[in-house]
Amino acid sequence: MKLAEEILITLAGETVELRPSLRHALRLERREGGFRQLLIDLGEQSLSASVEIVEPHYDGDLVEHRVFDALPAILPALTAYVLACAGIDAGKVRAERGEGDAKRETQPFGDHLAALYKFGTGWMGWTPEETLDATPAEITLAYEGHLDMLRAIHGGGEKSSKPKAADS
Repeated sequence: MKLAEEILITLAGETVELRPSLRHALRLERREGGFRQLLIDLGEQSLSASVEIVEPHYDGDLVEHRVFDALPAILPALTAYVLACAGIDAGKVRAERGEGDAKRETQPFGDHLAALYKFGTGWMGWTPEETLDATPAEITLAYEGHLDMLRAIHGGGEKSSKPKAADS
């Protein structure tokens, strides 16, 4: 799992970083249809869905016009951003597709994101602000590292128990 990989787009000659923090993930999950619908909308080149993703990261004006002008070029980055907000490493998914799907426990994305918040604020002792600013990948790896540390100190059986994969 990659940590906070930069997702960059260019709008009107300006580079904009899309940081897939838990804060943004929770906001996108709350939209009607959640991540699943958002990915469908991006597949249909929806301007409103694209603007909804970009707007919190862009300080310039005329965001709709800027996104419209760049839409075909930025769609792959927007899709990568949504997957990262969901805590999904697209490269890992492609590599593991079909392996062990029947054994994998799943849960709704909203529950998965709430669990990540609990890991950050509860297990890791981060403030709500620190937790919301972290990416799902950062929270997951910090949680796994914390469990590994507890096992090293207190002994223990199996390797880190990863948070459950989310349903689409």
